[in-house]
Amino acid sequence: MKTNIFPHLNPQQPNPLKPAVTLRFLSYLFILLSTFLLYVPIIFSQNGVGDIHGKLTDFSINKPIANHAVILSIHKGDDVTQQEMRTDENGNYRFENLPLDDETHYTLSTSYGGLQYTEKNLVVTSLVPSLSVDIRINDTTDDASQVRIKSYTIALGFPPRDHAADGAVAVIEALDVENLSRSSFMTTLGNEKVGFKLRLPEGYEEFHPHSPMSLSQSAIGKHIVVKDPLSTGETKIGYTYIYHALKDKLNLSRTLQYPVDKISFLVPVNINLEPHSKHFKTTQYEPINNVVYKVYPASPAKGFPAGKKINLKLGLPKQKFTFGQTVLIAIASVLAGGFLVAAIFMIRGTYRTSGESDTADFAPTDEGWLRKLSDADLEHARTSRLEFIAQLDEMHEKQDISERVYNRLRKEQTSKLTEILDQCKERGINS
Repeated sequence: MKTNIFPHLNPQQPNPLKPAVTLRFLSYLFILLSTFLLYVPIIFSQNGVGDIHGKLTDFSINKPIANHAVILSIHKGDDVTQQEMRTDENGNYRFENLPLDDETHYTLSTSYGGLQYTEKNLVVTSLVPSLSVDIRINDTTDDASQVRIKSYTIALGFPPRDHAADGAVAVIEALDVENLSRSSFMTTLGNEKVGFKLRLPEGYEEFHPHSPMSLSQSAIGKHIVVKDPLSTGETKIGYTYIYHALKDKLNLSRTLQYPVDKISFLVPVNINLEPHSKHFKTTQYEPINNVVYKVYPASPAKGFPAGKKINLKLGLPKQKFTFGQTVLIAIASVLAGGFLVAAIFMIRGTYRTSGESDTADFAPTDEGWLRKLSDADLEHARTSRLEFIAQLDEMHEKQDISERVYNRLRKEQTSKLTEILDQCKERGINS
């Protein structure tokens, strides 16, 4: 059975387009397309320039803005030059004789009513030689659902050399913010109208803005703000501040007003801190400006929702113990009925040097400590040691533990069990 891929044609009826007519039509279409494709490059290669034009309109009164300055910033590599012109009586402007170069980017900006309006990343090429960009003054929205933070990067560094050595670190934060609305975004902070706001953690100091130009520190509620309207599209925001570690911990947690797709920590390898939230995991080491960073990204499937406090705590790396050390700590805690012996095991496990042999002599159990145990606790200690040895033997049979580790742990546990059995015998406890 054949399938009709053109359902509007009845397969039982003859094709209304005769072969000769069809061939003539296709030939004519081919000539038109070929002429167009050849003609367009010839025009632009001869002219070689383009233009950016548009109109300024004040949407609060729905009227064009005449005789008003518009600035075109031209970005080519690291060089930035500017052109300025004024709108005509109908609010129109036009920048002409712009080179058709996809490596040259343009930014349009104008100030009005104390606010800055900007259109970024404009490009004119041979394919799009004429750009129409209307600047909509006072056309704003306060719909926060249209704003999202695509990426939020927090990098740690060392404070300036003239800063006191008091546990301070430099914190660099970079945000890629996107306004999905057709209108510029404006919100409020107290009685102030701002284009963007973000709360900083408690205890920060020495705030330094980097971009954009209207980024500043607000006196209200320890926020940073972008005073100008947040333009449609993406805006990059960056700043630094100083934060002091308390007891080897940094708490940069806060509530964000906008949803966040991805948050990343960048921690230099010589700063012994790591994020403690389950969302962050080390994935790679990244060299940046001759500094190697540990990168901890977090991008949950649903992102980080707006209005919810995000855990941005950092602390010393958590000690990772071997299976044997972990079990020993647990047994010691149970037997001692407290935390002292557990702490001793941790310290011994942490500070054991690489030069120590796995077959080194084990420190004998404190016989004075064994004598302080009640008969019931001593019996429980004996049972725990026997169960642990039995579990080691089972793991060894299943090859879940290496021969070297098994021999070391079994020798240690057998030695400690012998001491417990001697104490039981001394007390006349049937073992």
